[in-house]
Amino acid sequence: MISVQLWSVREEIDELGWDAVIDRLADAGFTHVEPFHVSRTLPALAPALARTGITTPTVHGELVGDELPRTVDAAAEAGATLVMHPSFPAERWHAPDGVLRIADDLERAAELAAPLGMRVAFHNHDDDLRVTVEGRPALVALMERVGPSIGVEFDPYWTTIAGVDVPSTIGAIGDKVFAVHLKDGPLDGANEDQVAVGDGQLDWPGFLSLVPPTAPLVIGLDEFRGPTLDAVIRSRARLVELLAGRGSR
Repeated sequence: MISVQLWSVREEIDELGWDAVIDRLADAGFTHVEPFHVSRTLPALAPALARTGITTPTVHGELVGDELPRTVDAAAEAGATLVMHPSFPAERWHAPDGVLRIADDLERAAELAAPLGMRVAFHNHDDDLRVTVEGRPALVALMERVGPSIGVEFDPYWTTIAGVDVPSTIGAIGDKVFAVHLKDGPLDGANEDQVAVGDGQLDWPGFLSLVPPTAPLVIGLDEFRGPTLDAVIRSRARLVELLAGRGSR
């Protein structure tokens, strides 16, 4: 399943509106999208989804504090089976008990989401891999502490930016990779230089061979410079090529 995190095209949404952006994505072959701030954006997004038939099997929203129940309710309304927290601030990972507290947050979210048929995850960045716990990246330590209905929307790009080996990290997390965020770029740590999937240096054929075949592939160009909608569509075309011969996604 190929999708796109709509945060990638937030500037186009502001400029053109939801209908125009969703129509462009539908014309490019997208049948799934991943909303951001789902409790806030779903009312504006829903009419375009209903008109085009595009679905939202994965969504992003705050899974902490007062926003937790609102996010879970909106995710259920959207028909999602996977609801994700966008990220945890760097200072939380650096705190002495940071991993334990983040685990508690995710467990609370999972308890609320499970009766509605949803699993929970979060989108990793570089901080959760730069920080170590007993010699292991904090992300790996966290996944060892949480239950089976909690995982990660794994991002090979941010893992690379952190200077951590992607294949070994995927191996350590295993079936906790619930989804994959895809963006490309150089391997020199310049995280402002994101490019479309296939336009950079990341080993996408190798990475995709390692992730669970059922994990949704979500294009997520969160810091791309340039016409993002064009880059998203180009990324999808490249993914279709990469997945050819591996069966339907």
